[in-house]
Amino acid sequence: MKKEIRDYEVLAEKFKTIGHPVRLAMLNLLYTCDSSKLTVKSIYETLKLDQPCASRHLNIMRKSGILERVQEGVNTFYCLCFNDPQVRCITKCFDK
Repeated sequence: MKKEIRDYEVLAEKFKTIGHPVRLAMLNLLYTCDSSKLTVKSIYETLKLDQPCASRHLNIMRKSGILERVQEGVNTFYCLCFNDPQVRCITKCFDK
């Protein structure tokens, strides 16, 4: 199947989104964790970030379609959007 330029533009935008060290660390954490989703608290505590900083970066990745936010009661979880083939492509960078 031939890729269109628009497909590459969308992928390039996702690469721009993860082009920050904190976002790369978050992406790696979510990809390599034992759970399919993590709470905001577990993300910022593991990465030793303050909560507003973590939330800001998570929201940027959510808006770009890399992450999904799931609300369960008072907890907010984030998980990777593996239904997006471009997200699956990006996460291959973290394979061992």
